[in-house]
Amino acid sequence: MSDAHCISAAARRFLEAVDRFKIWASGTPENERHGEWECDYADWSEIYASWKNLIADTPIQQWNQALMDLALYAIARDNECQVLANQVPRESLRAVAEAACTCSEPDARWQLAVELGEPPGDGEDLLLKLANDENEYVRRRALQSLARLGSPAATELAVCEWEQAGDDFPWSRMNALWVLHRVSDPSLEAYLARAQESPNSLLREYVDKVRRGDIEA
Repeated sequence: MSDAHCISAAARRFLEAVDRFKIWASGTPENERHGEWECDYADWSEIYASWKNLIADTPIQQWNQALMDLALYAIARDNECQVLANQVPRESLRAVAEAACTCSEPDARWQLAVELGEPPGDGEDLLLKLANDENEYVRRRALQSLARLGSPAATELAVCEWEQAGDDFPWSRMNALWVLHRVSDPSLEAYLARAQESPNSLLREYVDKVRRGDIEA
């Protein structure tokens, strides 16, 4: 961070904690960084503690770009536990989510999309942007949050995702069914019927779950 001499002690501690993670992560080849590999890091508690101190000490609106980038990097690597994203103060969530919309960290974007779907839910405009993200999982989680907020755009976006997804990639279509079910859209039955005819067994099994009401809220 070029202006490291100007940052607060709390920001410096967070910077140092994340730097130690980066050093550890550098020992894992890129082709082995999949699944829950970040969970093997032994000192997440240090990152969590320094993060808690940082957001208590320095309002997010006062962060410089380098500190925001570092925060989004850390949030992205905490994608299994999602502690960092969950602790972003509600009054600062928009600022972090806006920064995430233009960052190179999809694992930060989807987590913040989840947070934007929680009350008071005043980030519909950002969710609409994330629902058009280049990353499918970001779109999926943003669409879920829009449905939870009862956004009028949720149905149209769900149908669009359905049409763009292929039979060999059922998760987008399963998500579309979840959204249509969540918003009680009258077109749900027609899409369930289409899904029932799919060659993909996962999608057909999901149809049965939807009809039983056996899906997560």
